[in-house]
Amino acid sequence: MGTPAEDQAVRQYRFLLRTAPLDALQAAHHEALDRLDEAQRARVLDAVRDGLVAGQRLTAGNTAAIARLVSIGERRDPRAFLDACDPIVLRALADAVNSADAAFGLFAGYAAWDGSDPAGRDPGVDHGGKPGRSLDDDPAAEVKAFANSHALSAGPWAGGSGF
Repeated sequence: MGTPAEDQAVRQYRFLLRTAPLDALQAAHHEALDRLDEAQRARVLDAVRDGLVAGQRLTAGNTAAIARLVSIGERRDPRAFLDACDPIVLRALADAVNSADAAFGLFAGYAAWDGSDPAGRDPGVDHGGKPGRSLDDDPAAEVKAFANSHALSAGPWAGGSGF
């Protein structure tokens, strides 16, 4: 969730990141990145590399690829890019995306938005239970997880004898 003193342009940008169709979001980012100068694009790319751990082979001139990484990366791991981005460059990117032709008409519902970000992805492990169930709900999940991990380590492809 944004802070009470959050910049209005950045808040609107976060709204687009959370609600806009992915193709429109990518197009708006592509258009916005083309408007930024080379140094700003390089700093956006640095944030992509730091926050999303992607784009290692890209240059600041690859605006279409950077736009795709930002759009998809923020959907997969909310705030990863935003938190890695320099606030001044983030404001410039937010202004450019918000005013992009591709973003026209995408602010419906903004007035009612509470500013919350979706929960980030769970970096934990799969405990072998049914989706949506925790270890508390599925007492056999830990046993299943142990059995699955043991079976993988005992297989012939993992250096075991397989017998």
